[in-house]
Amino acid sequence: MIITWISKEGGREINEDAVGKTRKKGIVCVVVADGLGGHSGGEMASTLAVNSILNAFEQNPGFSKEHIEEYIRTANDAIVTRAMNDPELLYMSSTVAVLLKKGRKAIWANVGDSRIYKFCDGMITDVSEDHSVAFLNFVKGDIEYGDIRKSPDQNKLTSALGVAMDGINISEIATVNASTSFLLCTDGWWEYVTEDDAEKTLKSSADAETWLKSMLEIREQKAPSDSDNFTAAVVMI
Repeated sequence: MIITWISKEGGREINEDAVGKTRKKGIVCVVVADGLGGHSGGEMASTLAVNSILNAFEQNPGFSKEHIEEYIRTANDAIVTRAMNDPELLYMSSTVAVLLKKGRKAIWANVGDSRIYKFCDGMITDVSEDHSVAFLNFVKGDIEYGDIRKSPDQNKLTSALGVAMDGINISEIATVNASTSFLLCTDGWWEYVTEDDAEKTLKSSADAETWLKSMLEIREQKAPSDSDNFTAAVVMI
């Protein structure tokens, strides 16, 4: 299994995204987060989210819906506690996307609009659901799925770690094999790299680094100079 990622500030002064991975007892844990909040609150929130989940996993490595929920709730508590002790960080929050992989099985979860895509033979077979007003508009049939990235409601979150976590999306345990790949990314990535872009570049890439580089080139061509931070982590089984 190969894991590689990129995380940059985009057109902003500070990168408020964070990413990390760890492995214990044969289980791999990968985390991507996108922080929100002034006075460096976003940077603090995303870092707390990633570090708290990785630490919670290392202290109690497990592979189940209950475990992945425990790790995310631990991160939420860490952000809430830190914010309560510093008035300047009071409204900080973060999205998060978490992937656990053990042998030929995988499970993933997200809060907010950081996404997890699962691919099989180069095609998307699963994608996490956003906690956003735009995604709710899609569910209601008011907009098409591809229009979520262009919606003025795309960044209006209905759940996030810290300020108001109102739900965690957790997948079923899935079987993976040599043709399986995952993409974990923040909205600063998927706003410009479409599902079609991800599939086409995966099919033409021999390895994880080539795939990530090909997607990055597309993002750089499409994104304006003042675009958001972006993070993408690629996992190839």
